[in-house]
Amino acid sequence: MTSGPSSKSSASQEPTRIEGPPSDSDRPTESLGGDSASSGEGTATDVAPPFRLLMIEAKRPSLSGLSGLPNPGQRLDDFELLQILGEGAFGRVYLAKQISLGRQVALKVVANRGNEARTMASLEHDHIIRVFAETVHDDLRLLCMQYVPGTNLDAIVRLLDQSLPSAERPTRSMWDGRAFLSAIDKLSPRSAPLEPASLRDREFLSSCDFVEVVCWIGSRLAEALDHAHRQGILHRDIKPANILFNCYGRPMLADFSLACPSLPQPEGDSQVFGGTLSYMAPEHLDAFLSRDRADRQAVDERSDLYSLGIVLFEFLTGRLPHSAGKDETGLKKLLSLSAERRSRIPCPRQENPEVPEAMDRTIRRCLDPQPERRYQTATELAHALEGCRQLRQVEKELPAAGPITRLAHKHPAMFVMLLAVLPNILGSAVNISYNSIQIVGALEASQSRTFYRLLIGYNSIIYPICVGIACWLLIPVIRTWKKLQSQGREAKSVSDLAAMRRRALALPLWAAGLSCVGWLPGGLLFPLLIDLSAGPLPSKVFVHFLFSFTISGLIALTYSGLAVQWVVLRILYPQLWTDGSGFRETARQELTSLDRRLRVWQFLAGLIPLAGAALIVSVGPEEFSLWFRILAIALIALGMTGLGLGLLIGSRIQQILVALVA
Repeated sequence: MTSGPSSKSSASQEPTRIEGPPSDSDRPTESLGGDSASSGEGTATDVAPPFRLLMIEAKRPSLSGLSGLPNPGQRLDDFELLQILGEGAFGRVYLAKQISLGRQVALKVVANRGNEARTMASLEHDHIIRVFAETVHDDLRLLCMQYVPGTNLDAIVRLLDQSLPSAERPTRSMWDGRAFLSAIDKLSPRSAPLEPASLRDREFLSSCDFVEVVCWIGSRLAEALDHAHRQGILHRDIKPANILFNCYGRPMLADFSLACPSLPQPEGDSQVFGGTLSYMAPEHLDAFLSRDRADRQAVDERSDLYSLGIVLFEFLTGRLPHSAGKDETGLKKLLSLSAERRSRIPCPRQENPEVPEAMDRTIRRCLDPQPERRYQTATELAHALEGCRQLRQVEKELPAAGPITRLAHKHPAMFVMLLAVLPNILGSAVNISYNSIQIVGALEASQSRTFYRLLIGYNSIIYPICVGIACWLLIPVIRTWKKLQSQGREAKSVSDLAAMRRRALALPLWAAGLSCVGWLPGGLLFPLLIDLSAGPLPSKVFVHFLFSFTISGLIALTYSGLAVQWVVLRILYPQLWTDGSGFRETARQELTSLDRRLRVWQFLAGLIPLAGAALIVSVGPEEFSLWFRILAIALIALGMTGLGLGLLIGSRIQQILVALVA
């Protein structure tokens, strides 16, 4: 448990919390604020009122039952009571000194019932509060627990909310890791034991932005839940007040007083069954509306993940995802809450546009009303949140987005097609210029007419075919990309997205390949068809045609491949993920060959135009005409420009690769 300034919460401040299996003898009442008061640092939640108190309104349970509990300064069994950390309707949590071992502990004093200690004693995890021992003293149960100097998520969020101007609260853009740690420092006691392992957590958090903080905390809590679930234990009351932080920023799950085995119980076993209404999964709410044992057993590990999803939604947006039942009570309230949670999947990005798409999809999957469509294990959720954090880190490390990048992000399909076609238009300009100077002028009139007819016919066929193939390859990728950008839509499966990423990564090769298919055959077809239809051509003309089409084709394939590669890596690839699970490992595997390909394209970008200029001189006439000199100079200038452009684009792509796979 944690320590800090104590302040009781009213029923209006604390979400409704309920417990207990329904029975035929249940009388309708309602209990508000059944858990213990929330202190500035942590809430010690005890056993909540039974289900029968839900069905009609009743006053908040009296705290008079606590009058017999000892006060700070007294001794209780092996414990010297130092101060009260929190209290509620059914017990207190003290900061105490365990005399026999000389250590500070959190001592929870409750009525002698339940099996909380036996539940929590089996949980040994860095992100779960540990129970050291359990004793019974004069009909009181004493739970000796790990003392964590720090605070809780609810107190941190309230403090951070107060620190921001009201206009900025919806985005929470200023809540970076340093602000989060600063809030913990203000709420935590000054003295705390040195924990070298936790120091690494603090150092890491200080470098994170707000989204990375949420992802990291959520992933650690999911790991803690996975450990509990593997022991057959559910939490069933995940909420901000039960998420504690030590002074180093390490999150820890507390208050498993409502936790119970997830395995089927013997008939007639009175298992503790409850939680907090605002954070319950729909099947958890339904269990209170049914006397069917199967409905209660439907509350499983995935229900805990739903509750954690609500916590993360609230953390990201500043509000709960559901609003039904505010003005209702009892059975009507439960029905209203359950119906709303089954009617839609809340979208955090609609509340806070700064939430990344991958994080939005992760939260929405947690909040799916159908358990089979959520993450099936806490490990899956932990990996997804860690992947979201890595994707966020990639966004920060990518080269800064300029006007061209922002425009490409809005219209990726247009940019891919434009950057694939423009180098071919440049190649056409070089080809037509060279052919007009070196070839057409030496042809007979009939051969010239045949050349121009072939030029129009060839381009009319080749360009539409190549563009059509490019569209066929590109459209599925763009559709998937747009679908993932759209809020509220169901994302494709992991395997489908992996296939789309492979398809996207193949687009630069297809752009280069289509350039080859479009250009290289022309070097043979043009002279051959002219020779067959308009009279024989000298062998030198065949050489000129082959040379001009080859150089133009190589220019087109190099620059189109390089430009399309930039769009794919900078715009498309980072967005083709459902939630980022296994992002780094997968990216390293999928992008392993790109570095070598990039070096080849950079080399060709500068070499081809310069080599073309040198070849023009070698195959040119003995006396250079003015137009021939202009063409040679233009190719040399193009080669220098191409070298600089290739190096620039290549360096940007290299930065993107480092960000993606580092």
